[in-house]
Amino acid sequence: MPPSRKTPPPPRTLEEGNLLGRDFVAAVVVFHDLVGRCLGLSATDRKCLDLLSRGPVTAGELARFTGLTTGAVTGIIDRLAKAGYAERVSDPKDRRRVLVARKPSSRLDKVLPAVFGPLGKDMAAVASKYTQRDLQVIANFLAQTREVLLANTARVEKTFGKKSGQRS
Repeated sequence: MPPSRKTPPPPRTLEEGNLLGRDFVAAVVVFHDLVGRCLGLSATDRKCLDLLSRGPVTAGELARFTGLTTGAVTGIIDRLAKAGYAERVSDPKDRRRVLVARKPSSRLDKVLPAVFGPLGKDMAAVASKYTQRDLQVIANFLAQTREVLLANTARVEKTFGKKSGQRS
């Protein structure tokens, strides 16, 4: 685990709280961008691969997970398939329905444990410093924050996504 830093005082102002949140999000984005690059993927494509690692899903479920349009998700699925990380498969319960599944890959099986094994241990050490009640509050905050981020991702995609020249 990285060297322990002194616990900072809680933010005293809204501005300090916003800065702390922005610093946290920047660290997460930079980390996942690097992991994606290690796999030849964007951070968003890598996060979709994370969902696929939990089991096969529909394109619609990927869209809800990311807050992106189904058109954007189709592009992500195409890139993951081209990279050899995912494949479209028939749903065994309804052969008319298509699922997206993570494709076993020696590269994924090598890189992901090397990256996330140590991170998991470090995060467990961080979590061990909190009470169960603290962890419930943190989990609630993270769940609500995720919903706010998904709603705003959809809002920005709808408002600016197609106008900005970015892929959608």
